[in-house]
Formats: sequence, C-alpha cells, structure tokens
Amino acid sequence: MSSLYVAYSPAMQEWGSDVGVSKLLYKVGFTDDDPAAAIKELTAEGYGGQNDWILAGAKEVEGLDQTAALTRLGERQKVLDPLYYPKIKGAKDIVKLDPRRVEASLVIKRTMEGRDSKVPKLKPIDMADYIIDSLI
Repeated sequence: MSSLYVAYSPAMQEWGSDVGVSKLLYKVGFTDDDPAAAIKELTAEGYGGQNDWILAGAKEVEGLDQTAALTRLGERQKVLDPLYYPKIKGAKDIVKLDPRRVEASLVIKRTMEGRDSKVPKLKPIDMADYIIDSLI
C-alpha cells in the first residue's frame, strides 16, 4: 500500500516569504516505502533546490495514485509553476496554502467535534492534515 506524505523545507518557506509567494509552501508526494525514507531521499537529492526537507505528515492510502492526487490537488490548491519560479528547480508538486482556508477548516472541524472553536496557531502538522484531508 502506498503512502501520501506532506513535507516542507524551512529554506524554501523562507525563500517564499522573501519573494512574496507565501511562507506556507509544502511538497506533496507518494511513496511505497516508509515516508521518512522518502524524505531522506528528497534531502539527499536536493529536491526543489533544497536539502532540508522535514516530514509534516503522512497517511496510507488505497485506490489513489499520484497522477489522480496531483490533478485533484491542482483543482483545490495553488500549485507553484516550476517554469515561473526557476528557484524550485522543476518541482511540480509544491503547494501554496492560504492560511485563512486552513484556519477555517480547523475551526469548523473543531466545532463539529464539540471542542473549542478558537482560531488556532497553525503548525506544519495542521497544514499536512489539511492537505491530506482535501485529497482523500
């Protein structure tokens, strides 16, 4: 069974913040192996021009392949175009998240669970859960 994972690079997030794209840049990928091993491979190869990738979240999925997931992702989130941003060196699966949408999703989810519905401070795991939930 394959795993869907979400990773981020602090250096890429800093670059995104500096150039005005967004600080909330995440990589979405699939692997048949352990997601932590996939992140080590990303770091070793310098994926997207960065070598400091960190696993934000992962989930085993059935019946979802990488092509279908990336198509669905492009419909729901803003995916950076590697031709427009040469700094990401051909990476076609870097997602730019809107923090307001993530916050709204978390507030709605917490309210439906009967928990406190205050706007939380967003963490990488919250972003990963939001991306994974939107793809499954």
